[in-house]
Amino acid sequence: MRTENKRDGTASQPRRYSNGRHARTRARRHRIGGLLLTLTVALMTGALTGPARAQAPTIIEDSAIGTGLNQVSYTGTWTRCTGCIAGPLDDGFRYSSTYGSVASFQFIGTRVTIFGVKGPWSGQAAISIDGSTPQLVDTFATVAVASSIFTSNTLTAGTHTVQITNLHQRNAASRGYDVAFDRAEAINEVAPPPPTPPVPTALTIEDTTIGTGTNQVSYSTGWTKCTGCITSPNNSFYYSATAGAVATIRFSGTQINIYGAKGPIGGFSTIRLDGGQPVNVDTYAPTSSITLFYSSDKLAAGTHTLTLTNTGQRNTSSQGNNVGFDRAEVTTGANPPPAPPSYAGPRSGKGWLTGTYPDPVMNQQNLEAFCTWRGAPCDFTLLYTTRNSWANVSQPVDLLRTFANWPGRLIISIPPFPEHIGASNATCATGAYDEYWKTFGRVLNAYGRQNSYLRIAWEGNGDWYEWSATNPKDYVNCWRHVADAINSTAEPDPTLCWCLNAHYSQNPPSHNPMDMYPGDAWVDGVGLDAYDHWPPSRTKAEFDAQANAPGGLNYWFNFARAHNKLFGVGEWGVVSTSGNNGGGDNANYIQWMYDWFVAHAGKGLAYEYYFNNCDPNNVGSNLYRPLSATCLYLNRQAGARYKQLYSGQ
Repeated sequence: MRTENKRDGTASQPRRYSNGRHARTRARRHRIGGLLLTLTVALMTGALTGPARAQAPTIIEDSAIGTGLNQVSYTGTWTRCTGCIAGPLDDGFRYSSTYGSVASFQFIGTRVTIFGVKGPWSGQAAISIDGSTPQLVDTFATVAVASSIFTSNTLTAGTHTVQITNLHQRNAASRGYDVAFDRAEAINEVAPPPPTPPVPTALTIEDTTIGTGTNQVSYSTGWTKCTGCITSPNNSFYYSATAGAVATIRFSGTQINIYGAKGPIGGFSTIRLDGGQPVNVDTYAPTSSITLFYSSDKLAAGTHTLTLTNTGQRNTSSQGNNVGFDRAEVTTGANPPPAPPSYAGPRSGKGWLTGTYPDPVMNQQNLEAFCTWRGAPCDFTLLYTTRNSWANVSQPVDLLRTFANWPGRLIISIPPFPEHIGASNATCATGAYDEYWKTFGRVLNAYGRQNSYLRIAWEGNGDWYEWSATNPKDYVNCWRHVADAINSTAEPDPTLCWCLNAHYSQNPPSHNPMDMYPGDAWVDGVGLDAYDHWPPSRTKAEFDAQANAPGGLNYWFNFARAHNKLFGVGEWGVVSTSGNNGGGDNANYIQWMYDWFVAHAGKGLAYEYYFNNCDPNNVGSNLYRPLSATCLYLNRQAGARYKQLYSGQ
């Protein structure tokens, strides 16, 4: 613990569906996150780089029966099920368990996603487009969920015909042959997706840099300065509720990002660059924050003019017409994000990836100081995003710049939302924060760090973080939304880790963390934070008993392997701050943990990180830093044993 802080259609058949949340499979989250955006949502994302590139999706419901465009025709036996499961937009879907039953429809577009139901009674379908070779789709799942079951590749623009055929086949785990059709969503992409926006560079035009010259902003009447209202780099932004109010930014560069305020009273604005076509931006959001809401295309080098105009309009969810400007960040072409060195694999010589947290400040100097002291290079470094604002959580550019040229890999601990801003798992579970996490994925792309391990909402089985799983359903659905959003933009997908605190689980209320597992479709690895406290391991017998007990090392390692997931120890260390509940300067704990790593190397152990820290209100795990006014704990015996084991001397 890091203490910093599926009613069935026929009554004679068994119950197949019970109410549950709409879940998404991993196949979907790899590819379709950016394809199903409506125009309104697209206007709200940080990836927007000009006028909308795609029309809003055309939705073809199971109840739109006919043989025309955007209608569905059924042959064979299909049964309508209404109110059977949460997720379908019109609260119903059709299913068939009969061989050769076909649902077919026509649409105009370049891509289509088909939604159905996956569950324990579900079988296999063949889906073909325009008479092409059918693709086999297995719709079995252990729990009934409304879900996407198929997404096409990019198609030529025009009219296409889709057929969904029940094969009356199933995999060995399924109890039935149901194939369900809920709806199709067709999208007509008129241009390739926009390029990844640049990460902000050194040239910043703040809201307070007022003037009519280059790299300055000027305001018409109707703008008000707000200081200390929302966290931002300079603790200030300008806003207007007046229709027609304009902020004009003159700049010299090759690209520009605009950051402004979104919130419950946000309205519509337009952004126009060099007198071109206006881009509409909806600045409404359920919670207030400063966020990226416009990124330009690459521009010719030189001077440009951008205007931000309040239209005096808003969407139906908003309570006001406010438009806020916080800052512009300009790319000059002189300092693009550096590409990280090629990752050549482990450097430590161990049979697993090993590293540390760069105490006391997250930089390369502190990281390498630990690695040099122990006598073995670090393969990974353990990092944490700053958790006080959406800007810092979803755009950790300073952190990525700091480690831009470091040749190892990163494991990044990310909260599902910032702390102390009124955010929650419940709100996250609705998808309200998805756009922030799509931005996070783009930032990873920009710095070439998509190969990072991400510890999402770590230690959620404790009671010390705002994302603790006091409501496991909210925690699970929040976790899934974060995972889906990141994977919809980061390419290739990062490795997503579900990380717990060892031993006793304060949450969920059942004290059974299985209730808060996000699901195999979302999780790539299982992690454990294992410190020598609550309880400590004073003997090898105690260590072994705790490792085998529910919540221990062997317990969660076996869980990970049973689910075909990687396993890692995200944080571990001796503890000198828990009194009799901590093991103190316990060199034997170092030995037993190291022996455990050696025994499990090559068998599913992916990584481990010693959390070295001596801050006053933390675990007191420090092995080598000298004592000082800010470093209160030094475990010399544990340090000597650690250095001996890792250096091989």
